[in-house]
Amino acid sequence: MDDEKVHLKCGYTYLRKGVEKSATYISPKVSQNFTNPNVIANKLANEILNATGRTVQKFLFVGKEPVKNE
Repeated sequence: MDDEKVHLKCGYTYLRKGVEKSATYISPKVSQNFTNPNVIANKLANEILNATGRTVQKFLFVGKEPVKNE
């Protein structure tokens, strides 16, 4: 379903003191169920920059997981 809500997630690389590092990120925000990987990557890159100050160099993967009802 396109109106399903999800958490966006990714693996990415960034530079720290000139050394490439990798990390994973799962957005705490609930998002629409986007299907275009470029849209997901763009949203995550902006969120990672705002949350961590890191600039994404490249993505290792982008994806999503369903919001769990508690």
